[in-house]
Amino acid sequence: MTQPNIVLIIADQWSTRVADGSGQNAFGVQTPGIDRLASEGVRFTQSYSSFPLCGPARASFFTGLMPHNHLMIDNEEIYAHRDGKYPTRSDIATMGATFKQAGYSTAYFGKEHAGDYGWDGIDEFGSMKYSAGGMLAEGSAYDQIFTRDAIEYIRRDHKRPFYMTLSLINPHDICKVLGGKVKGATFADAIFFCRDDDELYLRNQKRPDLPSNHSAPVTPGMIRHKDYMYEELEAFTENDWKRFLATYCLLVEKTDWYIELVLDAVKNAGLEENTIVLFTTDHGEMMSSHQLIGKTCFYEESAKTMMLVKHPSKIPANHVNEEALVGTIDLMPTMLDLCDLPVPDGLDGNSFNTACYGQSSNEFDQLVSSNPDGYMIRFEQYKYVQSTVYDEPYQILFDLEKDPDETQNVFGHEGYTAVSQQAVERLKAWQKQVHTQ
Repeated sequence: MTQPNIVLIIADQWSTRVADGSGQNAFGVQTPGIDRLASEGVRFTQSYSSFPLCGPARASFFTGLMPHNHLMIDNEEIYAHRDGKYPTRSDIATMGATFKQAGYSTAYFGKEHAGDYGWDGIDEFGSMKYSAGGMLAEGSAYDQIFTRDAIEYIRRDHKRPFYMTLSLINPHDICKVLGGKVKGATFADAIFFCRDDDELYLRNQKRPDLPSNHSAPVTPGMIRHKDYMYEELEAFTENDWKRFLATYCLLVEKTDWYIELVLDAVKNAGLEENTIVLFTTDHGEMMSSHQLIGKTCFYEESAKTMMLVKHPSKIPANHVNEEALVGTIDLMPTMLDLCDLPVPDGLDGNSFNTACYGQSSNEFDQLVSSNPDGYMIRFEQYKYVQSTVYDEPYQILFDLEKDPDETQNVFGHEGYTAVSQQAVERLKAWQKQVHTQ
């Protein structure tokens, strides 16, 4: 085979603040799988979700389009319940169909949750097809099945190059911890650890410390503060928060183990030199920063994603790219480009393959993300958010270099008036370019 194989691994709700492939974190988490992948390829530190929510972000993976163009602007169960169908388009190219048309064998194992965009063009699905938001401990129940099927697929005698996705549910199970009741029980009810300050947990170590911005107030306009989910958090004690974070760390470590098993399978099958392995995530998890849980908002913990790419002898090993602002919409064109396949016209995303190869590019000097309340634009060391929450407009500017914990809104403040105006103009120009105005 001359064309490279593709192994795309996706995790759900993975915060880069807890583990980012560098091997360094403040929570005692061990991730040999992603650390190994990063050491053998390139790690992007400025990767963001196009829409930090499962369905819209995943649809962007497989279409290269922003949510307002692929039409999934919320988790698709809402539309399926109301209309009996997903609000998706049949007239656009998808990643699976494009690889299949190029002669690739195609397989998808795990969570889809992308309005069928992820499954388009796929021939093999393994033991079970799954497409949902994830309820109580479904990742802990199903991820091992998805991983086993992926490993069995890799071990086959392949006559053609293959494009395979392994989409893991976890660490999404954290969504149902503590407050997420199912018939009166919570996921935490099944976990007998960290019940008090003295009880040790992972590797007999103390519970992880809460993040440095745990107590930082939420900046107005960043969340829908009247949402029931946020109101429930007022009752959390410090012990509750530490149990939550400890559980999340366990889920991250377990997910990393599956990634390591897949890397071993590729190597043991003799496919390593001709296989591109890419690991990414749909969005992050607030993991108690600003005393929040979940995703959807534009804080770093929620909006930032993993982006690790490996292709031995092609992509430099142990390379860290801290400049390129890459996103969910760039995944499809990049993967096709890395395989020397034509990229369909009309995509919102762009290929960052030159950045994978260690070359500089000005094409990724800004990035835009959207959510139900507005837009975020990242450029230089700044993050600008323009939102409307409960009919109240907000403008927010964070200087991530001076304020990495995102505690001070400096929009329009002394010393930031010029960059505030620049941020507004940048976002307005982008909206005009992609026809959102």
